[in-house]
Amino acid sequence: MSSLTNRYGSPKRRLTKRTRATLIVVGLAALILGALYLTFASTSGMDYKDNSFEVHSATSATATVDISKGASATVLCDVRALNESYAIVGWKTLVLGPTEGKGMTTTRVVVDLRTEALSTTAGIESCRLAKDS
Repeated sequence: MSSLTNRYGSPKRRLTKRTRATLIVVGLAALILGALYLTFASTSGMDYKDNSFEVHSATSATATVDISKGASATVLCDVRALNESYAIVGWKTLVLGPTEGKGMTTTRVVVDLRTEALSTTAGIESCRLAKDS
């Protein structure tokens, strides 16, 4: 046996049963916490999407957006118009306050934007819940 040890080195030590069990428990706990985080982080009580846009002239564009939020929440959405170089040429902050009803409500909003140059697209940059809601 000593000639094999000299040639190939000593056998590798295996993890003890306790170490293996600890690693499995820690791994499962991390997976469960990650799944819970992804579940609750994605249900922030608000969702938004661009529906359509129209460029009227070098100084005017319209964005049609859908915003879903809790009925009692106030949401601030930044709507922007971009030119062909992706520079912002028009901007407006849209405020949607509380509505009647319960649960989630979806509202379609047409936003008129004044632009300082010809835009090629218009839509929502971001939305956030107001701090007071």
